[in-house]
Formats: sequence, structure tokens, C-alpha cells
Amino acid sequence: MLTKLLALMADGEFHSGEALAAELGVTRAAVWKVLQPLIAEGFPLQRIRGRGYRIPRGAALLDEEIIREALPSAYGGRWRWHLFDRADSTNTRAHHLLSLEGSQPLVCIAEQQSSGRGRRGRPWSSPYAQNIYLTLVEPFTGGAQALKGLSLLVGLVLVESLAEAGFNDCQLKWPNDVLYRNRKLAGILIEIGGDLTADCVAIIGVGLNVHMRNCADEISQPWTSLAQHAEQGDLNRNHLIAIFLRRLYLALERFRAEGFAPFRSAWEEHDAWLGCAVQVQSGERVLEGTEQGVDVNGGLRLQVDEDIMVLNGGELSLRLQPAS
Repeated sequence: MLTKLLALMADGEFHSGEALAAELGVTRAAVWKVLQPLIAEGFPLQRIRGRGYRIPRGAALLDEEIIREALPSAYGGRWRWHLFDRADSTNTRAHHLLSLEGSQPLVCIAEQQSSGRGRRGRPWSSPYAQNIYLTLVEPFTGGAQALKGLSLLVGLVLVESLAEAGFNDCQLKWPNDVLYRNRKLAGILIEIGGDLTADCVAIIGVGLNVHMRNCADEISQPWTSLAQHAEQGDLNRNHLIAIFLRRLYLALERFRAEGFAPFRSAWEEHDAWLGCAVQVQSGERVLEGTEQGVDVNGGLRLQVDEDIMVLNGGELSLRLQPAS
């Protein structure tokens, strides 16, 4: 009944408890009984006396069947699917499943993460049923060398998926962030399992802020969500996941054959800081220069005086230079 209730309210308008109850053939008390636990979990549902209930437009619980039906059968059938109501983190669950099932392609999605994490071990805010927390596991041959530029590719696919869903003007920040108006919208975390010199698996974690408007956690940088922008975009998380997985499946096939090079120019078209004065920090060391895009392997091209340096490495941090 909960899924039907959310579908009835997916237009983002207020619906009275009486009207919802009549539509479902139940009592108003039964409607409240179903919705109350959802509110307690932090789902973005409003309840106003005299007006009824309202959820954000497009808000719905995750549904594996809806996602798989939106994918070509060859795509959806490639992965083992794991949908969690709660998880420590989808990347952590993926690691555990790999230890049980071997190097099989799989998808992990969660409504909520208790220990969501981003790059360099930073916590990732993960409130219930508001955002996308997804991990894709894909086997690769050629070891870690074959994965150069993968985080950039995933970011590019995500930006193109968002444009297809009606959210234009999203940009990329090297190596793994998606921005909207210089505020973080999404992040990518790539981890590697197996043999780093031969057959391995890429554990591709993606976090995308969809309905989140408030956050009790401390977030160390400006952030935003899809719900705060582009009113005509599709805010249904099931639809967004399906678009992303369909595009990523195709992109990964080409990436396996040709590497990151074919995607370089498209990535630079969305580069938020191309031509900007930036700082690159590695531990205590800080380099300053002008960001000049990326090379064919996804390395950052930094102009320092007359020289171009190519920087790689998961511990590097890129920031705009402070205004003088």
C-alpha cells in the first residue's frame, strides 16, 4: 500500500487523507499508519492539518523491478541486483558480496547508508529515501592500468544522464565530483579488488543528491541537490538510476576497448574549472597554476608558469585559488 500511496502523491501536490483513503479503499487511520514510519525515517513528507499530505514531486521508494524494466534485457540481466533498505555503505556491501559470490558483475543500491563514505575516507551524508547511493561492480582485465580515467568517465556519464533527465548545466570537477553552480551535487568513489596487475574488479560507488534539502551532518563544502533546481527535470530516483545504468553500460564497453581517450573532449566540455587558477594539494605540498583540462588517461593538466604538469593520484585535492 505504501508504494501505491507514494504513486498517488508523486505530483508534488497536497492530497487529503480522506481522498487517499477513498482511492485505496481503506480508512484514513490506515493511511496514517502506513505513512507514520516513513516520516520517522526522515522521508521528506509534509503533513498539514486541513490540507493533507505532500511529498516532493517524483519522490518514490526504490524499486528494482521498475529500474530493470526500464533497461534493455541484456543490461539488466548482466548484473546481480541487491537492494537494501539500510546499509553501512553500498561499496562496503559490494566488497562483502564479492567475497561470497566472486567477481560477478553486480549492483548494490540502498535507501539509506549509516556509514556512507566519499573519497579520502570522508563521510557521505545519506538520509533515508532522499538520494541515490549506488555501487556497480564490473570485472576488468589488465589490472589497475586498465582503469585509468574511470572515475572521470563515470562522472561524464552521470552528467549526460542528468541532462537526459532534464537537468542541464551540471559540470565536472577533477577527478570525481559533479557540480551545479560550483556546489557539489554528486561524487564518485572508485575502489579496486582482485589482482592489481591482472584480472580485477572496479567497485564504482556513486552518490547523487536528489531530494535532500536539509542535512544534519556537517558537510565540509557547499552542496546542492536536484530538487533545488530545474523544476522540469525527472526527480524519480528509479528513472534516474535506469538512465545512468543504461548509459554507463555502453560507455564501459567502449572504455574497455579504447580507454579514456575517446571521452576526453566530452569531459572537458563539462569541466567546471577549465582555464581557472587552481590549487592542487598533496599532503603539505600545494601547487598553484592554471587548470588546462585532462590528458588521454584522465590526468589533470596543470600549467605552472610556462610548463604543463600532468598530475595523477587519489590523494590529490583540487581547489580554486582564493580571490586576492
